[in-house]
Amino acid sequence: MRNARWIGAVVLLVATFAVGAADGDSLLRALWPALVAIGVIVLLKEAALGLACGVAAAALLLAGGDPLKALRLALAEHVFPAMQGPWRLGALVFTLVLGSFAGILERSGGFESLLRKFLSGGSDRARSLLGGVYGVGLLCFFDGLASSLLTGRIARPLADRAGVSRERLAWVVDSTGSPVACVAFISTWIATQLSLIEQGLKGAPFEVEPYAMFFQSVPANAYCLLTLLLVPLAIRSGYQPRAMRRFKALPPEEIDAAPVDSPPPWVVLVPLAVLVLGILGGFPLLAGERINVLSVEGWKQAFSGDAGPYALVFGSVAGWIAAMLCFPAKRRHEAAAAAVHGAGSLIPALVVLIFAWSLGSMFVALGTTGHIAGLLAGGTPVAWLPLVIFVVGGSMAFTTGSSWGTMGLLMPLALPATLAAASAAGMPPEESRALATMVIGSVFGGATLGDHCSPFSDTTIVSALASGCRTVDHVSSQLPFAGMAAATSCAAYALMAAGLVPALATAAAAMMLVAWLLLLAGRSQRL
Repeated sequence: MRNARWIGAVVLLVATFAVGAADGDSLLRALWPALVAIGVIVLLKEAALGLACGVAAAALLLAGGDPLKALRLALAEHVFPAMQGPWRLGALVFTLVLGSFAGILERSGGFESLLRKFLSGGSDRARSLLGGVYGVGLLCFFDGLASSLLTGRIARPLADRAGVSRERLAWVVDSTGSPVACVAFISTWIATQLSLIEQGLKGAPFEVEPYAMFFQSVPANAYCLLTLLLVPLAIRSGYQPRAMRRFKALPPEEIDAAPVDSPPPWVVLVPLAVLVLGILGGFPLLAGERINVLSVEGWKQAFSGDAGPYALVFGSVAGWIAAMLCFPAKRRHEAAAAAVHGAGSLIPALVVLIFAWSLGSMFVALGTTGHIAGLLAGGTPVAWLPLVIFVVGGSMAFTTGSSWGTMGLLMPLALPATLAAASAAGMPPEESRALATMVIGSVFGGATLGDHCSPFSDTTIVSALASGCRTVDHVSSQLPFAGMAAATSCAAYALMAAGLVPALATAAAAMMLVAWLLLLAGRSQRL
């Protein structure tokens, strides 16, 4: 079966020669690298390999089918240039340093000590236990995968003792980690998100400020926000859909006692505080001009400037140093290995990022975004683009099982196509900017939605394994909740299309979600 998948991937790549020879400027030729990337990811479940094949297909098309010329063209004109500039280099450095930082915190044992203290107090009741898991998930804002792994592993025996099924625990773990990391302005996601925004908006008719636009896109990331609202609401009301109720709690296991020399929680709280304050402080300190930090306008000026990549690197290095200094002295020799392992775990994500940048550059050379803009202009009203892109992103992430792969593939297509469609519709720059922030939020939200629903997503698998249940059971029991958040997210984008600003549209969708959940909870209690 595995060999057949590899053969299918090779056939897709070889078919590039036929596509290139068929027509010089067809829609199929323009979209072919994206189709190759999606096809290989679906076949091999490897986002980096799929994007690499997409880059190879694009290079062959641009080089007229000459493999050697394609290799040189890809490296000289797309891959190497893609790694240049403050935002690109800053994204690479920050992601590696933050991965190393996360590795140090996890190995220190302080995080586990903190989790045990947080969770043990509520282990006698399902509601308080799940609320504790949700709270710890919010605290692990810096990495969704680490959050799922840590909270699931520590809470699992406590869930058994509290009478909570492991499938229900896995839902809380999975539905907290990725959504928090996606909307947090400090996480292993943010550097990738900012660099994709910066790349996708090149040539925009307005000033591009990646960090400011990220903040403005958060209200339009309806799925992540509504999921973070849905979890505590469902916990509080006790609502479980039929797909969740069929799973029962397992007999309690013996809970491992905390080590005698368990470090205090401050060994992780201090580095986290230094990380956050370092990045926040880096914006005015590294802005290149004097900023009045005592005024709201001064902070807006700092976040709207070009200090973003420097602040991210400055704060992450400061947090890394604090994590090393706070590491338990008796085990200080373990810190270096933990730092290297943490950084190494994010190398695949950086490979995805580099190939995404390169593929985005190649889409421009192939005229792909122009073709997509033409399709959108011909059949989709500009105001409805966020909804369409949300659905497309969710479908792509579900099919590929990769939120990062979806963001890397869709953002370089969606943003330029949105700008072109807005220009064709005669939208002024300010309206184009507002539409672009909605599209940014819809890409991130759609990628997270599909990732939640996909049975071969890494976060889905890790959440199930860490919580001690089968992946298929976790997916089937989580789907009703994901469906509720997705349906109300679509309502939010429909309200945005009708003219409501994202914050109000998402707030209205949140009220719909609350009413829907309370109705379902009332019905389930009467059964």
